[in-house]
Amino acid sequence: MNNASRLCMMGLLLTLHACVLDDGLSNFDAIDEDFNRDNPKIAAQESALTQSCASSFIAVERDEVFQRALCLCGDLDNVGEGVVTSSHSGLVGDDPGLAHVGVNGRVDVVGDFNVDGGMDVAGGLEGVGDLHLNGALISGRGLDVVGDWSVGGDAWIDGDLSVVGDLTIGGDLFLTGDFDAVGDVRYQNGRRGFHYRGAPCGCGAKEIIDVAAEVAQRRNDNDNDLISGLGAREVVFESGEYYFARGGELVGNGAIKIRGRVRLFIEGDLESVGDLNIQIEDGGALELWTSGTIKSVGNLHFGAAGASARALRLYMGGQGGALMSVGNATFIGAIYAPEVDIEFVGDLKIDGALFARRLEGTGRLDLTYDTDVSAPDGCVDEYTQRFID
Repeated sequence: MNNASRLCMMGLLLTLHACVLDDGLSNFDAIDEDFNRDNPKIAAQESALTQSCASSFIAVERDEVFQRALCLCGDLDNVGEGVVTSSHSGLVGDDPGLAHVGVNGRVDVVGDFNVDGGMDVAGGLEGVGDLHLNGALISGRGLDVVGDWSVGGDAWIDGDLSVVGDLTIGGDLFLTGDFDAVGDVRYQNGRRGFHYRGAPCGCGAKEIIDVAAEVAQRRNDNDNDLISGLGAREVVFESGEYYFARGGELVGNGAIKIRGRVRLFIEGDLESVGDLNIQIEDGGALELWTSGTIKSVGNLHFGAAGASARALRLYMGGQGGALMSVGNATFIGAIYAPEVDIEFVGDLKIDGALFARRLEGTGRLDLTYDTDVSAPDGCVDEYTQRFID
């Protein structure tokens, strides 16, 4: 079904919705009432990688930035085939059920939603299409559902629940407002009330990483004297931290090779990461920090086929819009851009994690959460060393 057909269907169903819904709580039978209880927190549990070295490695604090497949400080708007998230470990292998979604704003979706994990939406959710969650659903405001939806765990809704279609909840339904339905709604037990904990993603002024300040720190404290071949057809970066006053100092070079752990700090905006032609050698990892935004992040290729998402982390400190792709694109790595609006047209595939201000797309977002991105470096080193010894 195309987008125009879906929107037409939404208009017809919402008209039906307004005409025949019951008022109040006549079809919601709650077994208890407690408006003081807190909803659970949906975030990554111990990943397969962290568990594999927990017995011998004293883990430092895990990376709290990438505890979810998708975290947004603002809204999620998608029209098209929808959003799909799954999870795995690039080093260990299977690690399902951790592709959680957190949205501090509102979700408006026309399309299908398939999440291999749970979803916490502070601003409420309105959807036309089919939605399937393997985990719990938490909403700080009401839900307006048109289509067939299923939730594997509990559903916590701080507001009204309006359903046109079928809704299956594997656990209990916690509800503070009215419940109206045209169709079948199934759940284990009805429970009245709870206290919503608050927005799931750390987007406050004291919570976000000050990327611009991190870049500025490296102006006079860097390892630029180790760079070899700048301006030549091949630039090699050994382990270290490197600073560039302009992105143009890198764009236009030939191959950029990353050996070891490298952190690149760039003042201002980059027009396109794809133009950098980054090659990360086996065992290498790159953190790319820019105080501005990146206008295009699509069609980025680096390293060998099957490279780990942990090998590339992209930090953007600017504000405004960044265009992920026009057409089909794949990004392998983790993106941190808490004040950047990510836009895509077409199909966008991310293998890693995404933390942004707002996400708006026309097409399909396919996000495979690599749970390794939240593990401490020491754990990764230890796991890798086992196969060297």
